Amino acid sequence: MTELGHILIVEDDPLIRRVYHDVLANSGYRVSLSASGEEALAYLQLITPDIILLDLGLPGIDGNEVTRQVKADRSKPFIPVMILSAQADLATSVASLDAGADDFLVKPVEIDALLARVRAMLRLQRAQRSLSKAQRKTELLLHLTRDLGATIDLDLLLTRFLDHLADAVGAIRASIILTGFDEEQALYYSSSRKPITPVFPDILRRGVAGWVLREQSPAIIHDTREDDRWYVGTDIHSNVRAVAAMPVQREHNLLGVITLVHHTPGFFTDEHIELLESVAAQSAVAIESAQLFRVSQRQKELLSRRAEELRKINQINAFLSELMQPDQVTRLLVYMIQQQFGYPQVNLFLREGTALVLQASVGSSAHQPSLRLPDDTGLNGWVMQHAQLVRVDDVRSDPRFIPQLPDDLMMRSVLVIPIMLRREVLGTLDVRSPMPAAFGASDEAILSAIVSQLSVALGNARLLEDEQQRVQQLSQVNRLSLAITAQLDAPQNLQIAAEAVAKIFGVANVGMILFTQTDQALIALYGNPSPFDQDLHRLIFALPHAHELAANLHVPQSLLNIAEHPALSLIHNFLHARRIRDLLAVPLRSAQHTIGVLFIDASERPTGFGRADLELATTVASLIVQVIENARLYREVADERSTLNAVLGGAADPILLIGPDQELLLANRAAEERLGLCSETDYGKRLLHVVAPDTPLAHLLPLLNGEHPVGEVAEIVLPDETVYNLSLSAVQGGDDQPLGQVAVLRDISAIKRLERQERERVRSVFRRYVSPQVAEQLLSAGSDFGNPTEREVVVLFADLRGFTSITERTDPQVLIQQILNRYFTAMTEVLYAHDGTIDKFLGDGIIGVFGSPIAHPDDPYRALQASVAMQRTFADLAATWQQQLGMEIGLGIGLSYGRAIVGNIGSIQRQDYTLIGDVVNTASRLSGIARAGQVVLSYHLHDALAPATLAWPLVSLGAIELKGKQEPHQVYEVQYL
Repeated sequence: MTELGHILIVEDDPLIRRVYHDVLANSGYRVSLSASGEEALAYLQLITPDIILLDLGLPGIDGNEVTRQVKADRSKPFIPVMILSAQADLATSVASLDAGADDFLVKPVEIDALLARVRAMLRLQRAQRSLSKAQRKTELLLHLTRDLGATIDLDLLLTRFLDHLADAVGAIRASIILTGFDEEQALYYSSSRKPITPVFPDILRRGVAGWVLREQSPAIIHDTREDDRWYVGTDIHSNVRAVAAMPVQREHNLLGVITLVHHTPGFFTDEHIELLESVAAQSAVAIESAQLFRVSQRQKELLSRRAEELRKINQINAFLSELMQPDQVTRLLVYMIQQQFGYPQVNLFLREGTALVLQASVGSSAHQPSLRLPDDTGLNGWVMQHAQLVRVDDVRSDPRFIPQLPDDLMMRSVLVIPIMLRREVLGTLDVRSPMPAAFGASDEAILSAIVSQLSVALGNARLLEDEQQRVQQLSQVNRLSLAITAQLDAPQNLQIAAEAVAKIFGVANVGMILFTQTDQALIALYGNPSPFDQDLHRLIFALPHAHELAANLHVPQSLLNIAEHPALSLIHNFLHARRIRDLLAVPLRSAQHTIGVLFIDASERPTGFGRADLELATTVASLIVQVIENARLYREVADERSTLNAVLGGAADPILLIGPDQELLLANRAAEERLGLCSETDYGKRLLHVVAPDTPLAHLLPLLNGEHPVGEVAEIVLPDETVYNLSLSAVQGGDDQPLGQVAVLRDISAIKRLERQERERVRSVFRRYVSPQVAEQLLSAGSDFGNPTEREVVVLFADLRGFTSITERTDPQVLIQQILNRYFTAMTEVLYAHDGTIDKFLGDGIIGVFGSPIAHPDDPYRALQASVAMQRTFADLAATWQQQLGMEIGLGIGLSYGRAIVGNIGSIQRQDYTLIGDVVNTASRLSGIARAGQVVLSYHLHDALAPATLAWPLVSLGAIELKGKQEPHQVYEVQYL
C-alpha cells in the first residue's frame, strides 16, 4: 500500500502541473500546487510538505534558487527536493545537485519511475526526521540536566526547562503547575509565555492537571473530545487534541504536574510518558532547591516592597498636590495606580445627581468613560450609602455584588474605597481582579492613603474649576460684545445675544423681549424649540399688565415655580414644553427706562444664582442695551457709510463713482493715476467730455447706457492688447433712492497672458497622451482633463519578443537609437492614427488605451484595427533590423475590454495620467502569452465586437489559466495574415 505523504508540485506549465497532480493524487498522496518559485516560497512559510517536486525552468526565481532557499532555512525539518528538467545534460544536473537537490529527473518522466522515486524520497525523509527527533530527545536530557543545575532562580529555571522539553518532544506547548508553593496556592509556567487566565482554578479542579495531582499518576489523553478530563476554558484549550501529563514528586512530596499538549489526536505515546517520568525525577530536586531559595528571597522582597509602596504613594501624592482640572486628576490617578501597583483593573466613579459616573478606567479590560450606574446598588452603591470601604475576596459569594460592568462576570475579587471630602461622599475608587482573594490589608492601606490625598486634590480642583469658569464667562462676554457689535441689525442682535447668554451661564433656555416705541415687541429664544414658540408674541401681550410689569423691573429678580403662577396661565404650556420651572429676570435699561427683559432658565440650578452671577447678568444686559443703542445710531448714518464703503472698496484698482447722467462724482487715486483723471478739474463733468479715444473710459461709456447689466463683469480690450475687467454696481441711499453707479476697472492683462500660457502648457500635456487632433478636440470642448473617472476602455498591451537577450549583447546606443526609438515612434503613429492614447512605455512594452480621454462608439473596432496595423508596421521594422543588425525581434499584442479608473493619479508633487483596473492586468497577461506576430484578445472584447462585420476572423484559443485569475479565461486570436 502506498505510504501517504504531502507533496508540493512547483510547475509553471498548467497542463504538466495537472498531470503530476492527477498521478500523485490517484496514488493516495496529498498534493498542493504552485505556479512559480515566489509562490512556492510564500507557501513554505505556512506549510511544511513532505516532498517538493520542482520544475527547474520557472519564470522569475528558478528551481535552483528555490532549492537553495529551502535548504538554507534551518527552521524547517528535512524536505527532499526533486528537480524536474527538460535538459538532460550533465552540467544542468550537477548545478541542481550542488544547489541542494536530493534527486534529478529528466522530462518526460515515466509515471512508474516518478512514483518509485517519490516513495524512495519519502523513506529518506522519514528516516532523516526520525534521526533528528531521536537526536533532539538525547540533547533534551543533556540540556535539562544542565538547565536544572545552572540556576536556583525558579522563573529562569522553569522557562528554559519548558522550552527544551516542548522542542524535544515536538509538543505545541509544555507547562508546569507547582502546588502548595510557599504562601501561594499554585504557580503556573508555560513555554508559550501566555499569562495566567481566569480559568486557572477551574483547570486544577476539573482539568487533567487536577486529576493527575489527585491521583498522583501519569495520564495520556489520545483525543480530548472523547475524554472529559480535559477542561476547555479558553480558545487555546479548544484547539488541543492530545495531552500527556506527569506528576512531579520528591520523596512522596507532591510538588506539581508537567503537561504536554498537541493539536494532533494520538500524538503522545508510552514513550513520551517514559521520557516525562525521567524529566520529572530530575526536575523535582532542582524545584525543591529553588523553593527554599525563593522563601528566603521573599522575606527580603517584602521589606523592599513596603519601602517601594511608600515611595509610590508619595510620588502619587506629589502629582495630586498640583492644581489640575478634576478630569485630569482622575485620569492621572487611575493610570498611576495601575502602573505603580499593577492592579488588573482600576475604575474611578464620581457622583452626579443620583448616579455614579465612570470618570476614568484603565487595565486589561478598561471601560469607556461616562458609563452611568445607580448610586444605591452594587458594591459601589453600598460604599456610597455606608461611607466605608469594602473588600470582597470572591464576588460569587457576596450578595451585595451585582454585575453592572461589561466584564463583571470575569471578576472574582473587588476592593472599593469611598472618596470623601469632609463628610460628603464624592465617589468611589474601585480595583478589580479576575483572581479570588487578590487584595489584602496592605492594598486597603495603600489605596486609603491615596484616596485621602485625592479628596484634597478634588477640593482644590473644584476651586480651580470655579475660577476658570469665571474666566471663561468673562471671555464669552467679550466674544458676545464682538459678535453682536459686528451684527447691528436689532432682531439678529437679539438672537445672537440669547445664544451667547446661554453659553455664558450654561443653561438650557434663554429668552429676550425688547419693547419698541410703537408698543410692539421683538422676541428672541434660545433652546430646544416647542410647538408654542410661534404664539408666544401674542400670548405675552395677552397677559394683563405685561408691559407695566416689565417697566417696573429695575434689578434682577428670581421667579421660582413660575409655571404655577395663575397670572401666567396663558404661557404654562410654553413653559412646560421647555421644562422651565425657575427663571431669572434681568431688566434691559436705557436712560433710566426698562426697554426689555432678559430671562435666564434657572431650573437646573438648585441653589439659584449667586451674587457674582447676578452682577455678571447685569453686565451682560448693559452690554446688550449698549449695542442696541449703537444699532439705532448706525442706521442714522447708513447712507453715508454705504457710499463710503462703495468708494473705498478695492482701492488698489481704479474706482469711479458715476452719477445718473454719467457725470464723474468721485475717482480714487488709482483712477486718477492710471486713467488720467483729475477729481478737482473733472468733478461734475460728463465722462463724454473728459475721456480720450481708445482709452478704458472710452470703452466704458457705451456700457453705462444699459448695454451692460449691473452686477455682471465685462471685459474691455484695447488696441495694445491691454485687457480690463469692468464691474458696475448700483449705489442707493438710505431711502432706497439711486445715487449712481460704481465702476471698478481691473487690469487683467497679465492674467490673460498666463491663461494663454497655461492653455499652451495643457495642449503640450495632452499631446503627450493623445494625437494632436484629439488634443485640440479636448481643448475646444473644455474637457476637465485629469479628474479620475470610471469608464469602459480597451487596453492594448504590446511587448517585444526576444528583446531581453538582445539587450545583453547590444551596445546601449544601438539599442536605444536603432531599435527602441524607432519602435516606439512607429507604434505611436499607428495608435494616434486610430485615435488611441499612449498610457505609458514600460521597458520594451507599450500600453495603449481606446476610450479615454475621448470615447468613440467604435473604440473596440479601432483598437482591433490598430493592433493589426501595429503588427504589419512592426513587420517592416523587424525586416529592417534583420537586414541591418542581424537581429530577430517579434511583437506580441494583448487586448482586453472592461471598466477602469482613468485620470491623474499620484502624489501632490507628481501625477501621471493613467488608468487602473483589472482590464489592464488582463491585457498584460494576454500580451505575455502572445507569440511574435500574434494578436490575442479576451472574451470581453470579443463579446463587444460583431465578428461577422470584421475584416479578419477571430479564432478561439480555448480557456487559458491566467496568473491572478481564479477561473480559466476564454481567449481569441486575430487571424489577419
